[in-house]
Amino acid sequence: MFWGDDTWEWSADTWPGGAYGFAVFLGALVPCVAPVFVMALSRTAWKSWKAHRIRSFGCTLLAVVCGAAMLQLVSLIFNAQDTGKWGRGRDTPPSWVFSNYPWLWAVGLVSTIATATLLIALSVARDKRTSPTDDAGALEPN
Repeated sequence: MFWGDDTWEWSADTWPGGAYGFAVFLGALVPCVAPVFVMALSRTAWKSWKAHRIRSFGCTLLAVVCGAAMLQLVSLIFNAQDTGKWGRGRDTPPSWVFSNYPWLWAVGLVSTIATATLLIALSVARDKRTSPTDDAGALEPN
């Protein structure tokens, strides 16, 4: 695979926390990269790109980089779940990471959910703090 067992073996040997620490990092990275990808695509001026060439080029470049990062993350996630019994073809031996760390995908999933929850909570708190509050029940000073 593009990024497969070699990356997981490297992380098991050198990453703080081993492969599980790397899975936590990747799980936390997914909810951070996906909104940046969407925001970069939404800020690209597709119809008037000639008027804002640098901004359009920068947003497009950022979207491509984020898309490539997400592709790498998806590749690592699928490799971690490779049991060797996918599809209707012949069975293959499971990947190294699945053989040595069969619940690694769960660690990454919990990390993704926790990070997404934290980002959503921070976004809601920021929105409440920055939005004007018109308290209808409050008394105005005379």
